[in-house]
Amino acid sequence: MTQIKEGFCFDDVLLIPQHSTVKSRSFVDISVKWGALHYEHPIIPANMQTVAGKEMVKAVIKSGGLAILHRFMPEIEQLQIAEEIFDDHGNEHFAVSIGVKPQDGEMAYKFRKAGVRIICIDIAHGDSEQCVEMTQWIKKNLPDMFIIAGNVATGSAAERLWRAGADAVKVGVGNGSLCTTRIETGNGVPQFTALVDVAETRTSLMLEPIRWKNQSLSGKISMLKPTPIDSPMYIISDGGLKSAGDCVKALAFADMVMIGNLFAGCEEAPGKRIVIDGVSYKEYVGSSTHKTNHIEGVAALVPTKGSFNSILTKLLEGIRSGCSYQGTHNLKELQENPTFIRITNAGLKESHPHDVILK
Repeated sequence: MTQIKEGFCFDDVLLIPQHSTVKSRSFVDISVKWGALHYEHPIIPANMQTVAGKEMVKAVIKSGGLAILHRFMPEIEQLQIAEEIFDDHGNEHFAVSIGVKPQDGEMAYKFRKAGVRIICIDIAHGDSEQCVEMTQWIKKNLPDMFIIAGNVATGSAAERLWRAGADAVKVGVGNGSLCTTRIETGNGVPQFTALVDVAETRTSLMLEPIRWKNQSLSGKISMLKPTPIDSPMYIISDGGLKSAGDCVKALAFADMVMIGNLFAGCEEAPGKRIVIDGVSYKEYVGSSTHKTNHIEGVAALVPTKGSFNSILTKLLEGIRSGCSYQGTHNLKELQENPTFIRITNAGLKESHPHDVILK
């Protein structure tokens, strides 16, 4: 019999405030450490063609974050940007994107030669044999590459990529503001539930060596031992983030968050600027958007929003405040024991400004 599970979005839940000893949000540490990699904040502008171009990459690197260049440009342009970036910056803050075709493997070699050390295998359905095989290939042939792979929506999918050699997985299928995957294909998982599933799977896998050791001691091993996971199993929450509050909820499970819509209108975003009735907009196009039939995404306009730094500053202030409400001094503590409450539509309405005329 088919089992129908329940799924939640960020708007369906709230973190329950906890006792706090944080004297000021300014004392909250929002830096991220991925082994030898260190970032000043957990925000990654989405590696989409109308978001993460050369100017956005430079702005993100300057902020101390992780910038992932999109892949929807000629190969020579990607390599030129990589070489230009490395003239001025270290390679821990810059990543490139590839697909899963044979020529993408060739590009990985070229990027490595250009100095790139972080690569993102970027396809709409990361829980595919093609994505697993590309991850394995890079792990074998370019073992010093830090591999980000995705996108996935379940813990089992994340496990397959981690076992294949991915250091981090991107979680999110059909949740972006441009995405029509769920409507056109009937597939997807609400983002909050997807993150919970992936995070719980990671916790279970971290305990795996202990379980196997205990089984060996008790002599009750009855199945083949799975492929060991050498990667640290990092998580990136990708898409569906509308506010700093959503980021806080996501960071209760993920190590970093990827955002498209909020940055698509930035000065640094490569989207074409359009003025309609005196209002300035920028083009925002989904990376999986087909030029003619829009199977998995739409083309749209977003209002221009100022600089990357202005939006980043507001988001980071909200994340620090969210941590202080949780009584956590850093992002790692935020993941230790988050407690959520489910809310109704009335609760969501109550969460927003209401019964007033906004100026």
